[in-house]
Amino acid sequence: MRRADAHIHLFKPGYADQLPTSCRRHDPSELTLYTAYAERYQITAALVVGYEGQPWAEGNNRYLAGLVAAHAWVRPTAFLFPAVLTVSTLEQLQREGFVGISLYLFTADDLRALGEVAEAVWRWLAQQRWLVSVNSRGEAWSAWLPILERQPELRLLISHLGLPPRCAVAPGPEAMAALRPVLALARFPHSYVKLSGFYALSDPGYDYPHRSAWPYVTELVTAFGPHRLLWGSDYSPSLEWVSFPQTLSLLEQIPSLDASVLPLVVGENLLALLASVG
Repeated sequence: MRRADAHIHLFKPGYADQLPTSCRRHDPSELTLYTAYAERYQITAALVVGYEGQPWAEGNNRYLAGLVAAHAWVRPTAFLFPAVLTVSTLEQLQREGFVGISLYLFTADDLRALGEVAEAVWRWLAQQRWLVSVNSRGEAWSAWLPILERQPELRLLISHLGLPPRCAVAPGPEAMAALRPVLALARFPHSYVKLSGFYALSDPGYDYPHRSAWPYVTELVTAFGPHRLLWGSDYSPSLEWVSFPQTLSLLEQIPSLDASVLPLVVGENLLALLASVG
């Protein structure tokens, strides 16, 4: 089974979200450790989600650009704020080996800036078949409706199931309703959902295999179909909660993911997307 990981992070000197003054993955480095995982689990490509939203992560785009030439499996997206999205910026990133952009949209200011992005930017992204990896939640996903109406070829990758509410037991009606803005994006043929970050959807986060989040997956399978679902390990933040192989074996246990579609979800879908990037 060919595998491709739709959501990983690589930082120098390492992921330090909760320990901003020290390094948690210094020896071995995040890069060395993931390279070993990739070899062991036959992961031929990884979409590396850039992030510079906090001071400890500044310079992540530069770091990722430096990895491209030396590591064929590194397929990076550049972290950008919507306010700085321009065609010239995207063209420069393309020359540096990036295959998409990474957006984190959680505030009213973020969404306001998203709505002010020039149409030429969305047109360029659609024409180049770049991947737009987005972290957001709830009603914020509705901000993509007018953009996709105008640019239906845009390849939108919804991270972590769209971050519906964390639950200790199966989600009730209110929690399931929070998934509706994500489900509304399924009518656009090039919107995809990453089955990633399950530790952020179950309470506690280490409650593997995260059964409380399975009803979300069922809804997403119905709406998007198996050809638009992508496995993501969320390496290395996920290692605070689960082991790397658990991020893979989890999918084998979810009833709504038939064994026959797992090759699509854990590799073939993302590999096809990456092969089409301009």
